[in-house]
Amino acid sequence: MKFQVLGPLTVLGDSGPVALSGVKQRATLGHLLLHANEVVATSALMRALWAGEPPPTARKMLQNAVSALRGLLAVDDSEDTGGGPVLLTHAPGYLLRVDGDDLDLTTYRALAHRGRADLAAGSWSCAARTLRAALDLWHGPVLADLAESGTDWPELRTLAQARSATREDLYEAELACGRHHDVLEELRTHAQREPERERLCAQLMLALYRRGGQADALDAYRRTRTALASRLGLEPGRVLRAVERAVLDHDPVLRQPDALAIMALDGEPRRPRPAAGTPVTPRPAAVAQAGLDAPAALVGFDTRPAPGPPAPPALPAPPHAAAFPYPAAPAGVLTEQHKQLSMLLVRTTLGQGLGGDPEDAARLSGELAVAIRDEVARHGGKVSGVLGPVTFALFGVVRTREDDAERAVSAGRAILRRLRQYGAGGPVPVHGGSAPRVAVATGVVVVTCSADGTGAVPIVNGAVPKSCADLLETVPPGGIRVCAATRSGTERSLVYGPAEPDGASEPLGARTARTDTPPALVGRDREVEQLGGALGDVPRRQRSCLLTVVGEPGAGKTRLMAELARLARRSPHGYRVVTGHSSWCDRDRPLALLDRTLASATGTIGTDDRANDSLARTVHALFGTGDRGGWLLDRLGPLLRDDPPAPADWPDLAAAWRLLLTGLAAERPLLLVLEDLHTAPDPVLDLVTELADAAGPVPLLLAVTARPELLDRRPTWGGGRRDALAVTLDPLDEPSSAALLDALLTDSDGALPADLRRDVLARVGGNPLYAVEYARELSVQGPGRPAGPPAMPRHVRQVVAAHLDTLPPLAKAVLVCASALGGVCCADGVAAVGGVDRAEAAHWLDHLERRDFLRRSRHPSATGALRYAFRHPATREAVDALVPRTVREDRRRRAEAWTESTAAQLTARP
Repeated sequence: MKFQVLGPLTVLGDSGPVALSGVKQRATLGHLLLHANEVVATSALMRALWAGEPPPTARKMLQNAVSALRGLLAVDDSEDTGGGPVLLTHAPGYLLRVDGDDLDLTTYRALAHRGRADLAAGSWSCAARTLRAALDLWHGPVLADLAESGTDWPELRTLAQARSATREDLYEAELACGRHHDVLEELRTHAQREPERERLCAQLMLALYRRGGQADALDAYRRTRTALASRLGLEPGRVLRAVERAVLDHDPVLRQPDALAIMALDGEPRRPRPAAGTPVTPRPAAVAQAGLDAPAALVGFDTRPAPGPPAPPALPAPPHAAAFPYPAAPAGVLTEQHKQLSMLLVRTTLGQGLGGDPEDAARLSGELAVAIRDEVARHGGKVSGVLGPVTFALFGVVRTREDDAERAVSAGRAILRRLRQYGAGGPVPVHGGSAPRVAVATGVVVVTCSADGTGAVPIVNGAVPKSCADLLETVPPGGIRVCAATRSGTERSLVYGPAEPDGASEPLGARTARTDTPPALVGRDREVEQLGGALGDVPRRQRSCLLTVVGEPGAGKTRLMAELARLARRSPHGYRVVTGHSSWCDRDRPLALLDRTLASATGTIGTDDRANDSLARTVHALFGTGDRGGWLLDRLGPLLRDDPPAPADWPDLAAAWRLLLTGLAAERPLLLVLEDLHTAPDPVLDLVTELADAAGPVPLLLAVTARPELLDRRPTWGGGRRDALAVTLDPLDEPSSAALLDALLTDSDGALPADLRRDVLARVGGNPLYAVEYARELSVQGPGRPAGPPAMPRHVRQVVAAHLDTLPPLAKAVLVCASALGGVCCADGVAAVGGVDRAEAAHWLDHLERRDFLRRSRHPSATGALRYAFRHPATREAVDALVPRTVREDRRRRAEAWTESTAAQLTARP
C-alpha cells in the first residue's frame, strides 16, 4: 500500500485507490502519516482533529477512526507476507509504521537531503537532477483536500516552507550549472508569489544579471525591499544587500558558479568543501539541516533590521606595485601565437647594365635594401628576409596594432614613391616591365618568434605568405595591389579603385574625410557636466587647466572631445578651438604634434608660401612685426618644412610654440585638444606638461586624451597640479549600451530578437566602439541574419589583440592561465597552471587589474586569496584565440588538476 500526502491525501492499494470515509478518518490518517514511524500522543491527535475544545465524545470518535483505519490497512495487507503498513497502539498514543518507499513524504525528504548534500559538495548537475526529482513528487499543497476543509496544522506550513527551500536549492544548482535562462521564468513566478523570500530574490537577481539585465536585477531588489518594509517593517539582510552591491559594481564574483554561496559566507566562519569545476565555498556546516521539518535558510538571508550597508570584508593587501620587479619578457625564448598580420612583398629588378659589375650590383642592391628597410621601419613593420629580387616585410609580428594593414599599404605606396624619386639613374628602373611591384595580404597565421622581438627571424605559417606571393604575380609593373581582407580592414582610411575578379584592389590614396557619422553620445552625462564645468571655470579663474581623459580603446574619448569642442564653440566666453593628435606615423618626425596644432591654430595648410603667409598673419596680429614677431616666425618656420627640425632646434621651437599658444589664450579663451597622447614621444609629453605649468594667467584649457599606457609611462601625470582634472571613461551601463545600439540600428536592419539583443549587449560590454562594430555587422546581415550569436567583428578582434600586445609577454601568459581557470582566478591557481612563483603571479595579476584587463572581486577565494576576473568578455575570447590549441588544452588540463587538488585539500581540513 502506498500513501501520498504531497497533494491531496491518497491511498493506493494493489487494485487502485482506496476510499476513505469521513473527514475525521482522513484527518487521523493524514496526521499520522506526517509523523510516520513516530509515536503520536492521543492528546496531540485530538488537538489536530478539533481546533477548539474537543467534544466529550472526542476520544471515542478517535478510537473509532483508528479502528476503521486498521481494518482498511488489514484488508490490503491480508495477502502480503512481508508486512505492510501497521497502525499500533503505543503509549501514550499511536504509531503508524510505514516503509520508507511507501510514503512520498519520506522519499521526498531523502531526495532533498541528498540533493542538498550534492549542492554543498559542488556537484551541481547531480544536485539539480536530484532536487528536481524531489519536487516532482509534489502535486499541490500538503494534504490539499484537508487544507480546503479548514485544516491548518503547523506541520503544513513547515512543509510548505521546506518545499520553498528545496526549490531554492534547485535554483541554486541550476544557476551554478549556467542554466539561468532555463529557470528565469520559474524564478519570476515564485518571486511574485513570495516577495519576502530574500534568497529567492537574490537568485532572481543573479539570473537577470547573467542574462544581461542589470536594471531588471536592481528592480527585483527594490520590489523585495519594498515588500519587506511594508509587510514586516524590516530591511533586506546582509547577503541580499551584498548581491545588490555586486550587481551595481559588476563584481566578477557574479560570474562564479557558486556566487551566492561566496557572498553568503563573507564574514562567517569558513569551512570549505570540495567543488566541481572550480574551488567552491559552500554554506557552513551550521546551516546544514538534519531534516526538512524546519525551513531552510542560507547564512545571511535574514530579516534582522539593517540600518546601513556592511563594511567590506577584510581582504589581503595587494602586492606592492613596484616597477616590473620581474622580467617582462624571457629573452631569447621563442613563443608561438596566432596573429592577424599583414605581409608586404616588394619585387625589384636592377636596371639593364647596372648589375654587370658585381661591386656595382652590391652597391645598388644595398641602396635599394636601405630604402625599403627605412620605409618599412618608418611605418612600424619589420623586414623578415630577402629572396632574390623579392623583399619580405611583416606588420604585426611582435606587437599587433589595430592599423597594421593600413601601415603595410602605406609603406608599400611610400616605397614606390621613394624608388621613383631616384629617377633614371636610380638602382631600379621606374618605368617599363622591370618597374617595382608591391603586394599586401592580410590574414590569421601562426607566428613563431622571440617573446621580446629580438633574435631569430619570425617563422610564419598559414595561407598569407602564399596568397601574397600569388597576388604579387598579378601586379602590373610599377603598381601595388592588396587582397580583399586588406581592403576590408583599411577602407575607412584609404580610397581604392574597383575590385578585380579575384578581389584584389589598387589603393589610390588616403581618405580625406570621414565616411561614417559619429555615433550618438549616450551614457556620458556626468562626464559632459564635468567638461562643461571646466569650460566655465577657466575664463572665470583666468588660469590654465590640464584636463586628461583616459579610457580603453573604443571607450569614446574622441567622441567626448568632439562634444567638448562643440560646447566650447557655443560657449558665451568665445572659445577658440585648436586641435592636434599624435600618431604612429610620427616616428621620423617627433614634433609632428606641434605641426598639427600650429596648422589648426593658424589655418595653415601644407608647406607652401600660403602656409607661411597664414602663420605670419597670426604671429603679427598677436605680437606685432618687431623683433619678437620675427623671432617667433624664425623658430616656428621649420614646422612648415618637409624635413623635420633638427634636434638642436627643439628647445627654441618648443619655447616659440608655447609662446604662440599662450598669446592666443591671452586674446580669448583657448581650448587646446591633443588626442592619443599615449603615442607621443617623451619630448612632446615634457612639452605638454611645461605648457600646463608655465602658461601663466591666461584662460587655457588643455584637454588631452590617452589610453592607460600613458599612466604606465608617466604615473604622476597631472598629479600635484592645482588646476588639473582627470576623467576616466568607464564602460557604459546596460541601459546606455542598449540605447546606443538602438540608435545605431536602423528600421531597415529589422528588430533584433530578444535573445540576440541580450547576447550582443553582453558582447559589447559597455564599449561604444564595440557597439558600433556589432551594429555594422548586424546591418550587413540584415533581417535575414542567422539566429546564432554574431562572431566578433574583425576590427574589434584587432583592437583587442593590439591592446593585449601592449602588455609584457609574461602578463599575457597570466591571462592565458586565467582563461584556463574559467575566467576567474587567484594567484595560487595562476602559479600552478603557469608554472611560476606565486609572488610573481600575484604581481602580474595586480598589474593586469591596474591596466583594466582584470577586475578584482570583493569576495576572496575559498582559501582567502584575492580573486580576479576578466573585465570584458572580448578580452578572454581574444586571449583564447591568441595561443595554439595544444597550449590551450595543456593549460586547461593543468587547471583541472589544480582544481581537483585544491578541492581535496579543502576537504581534508578539520
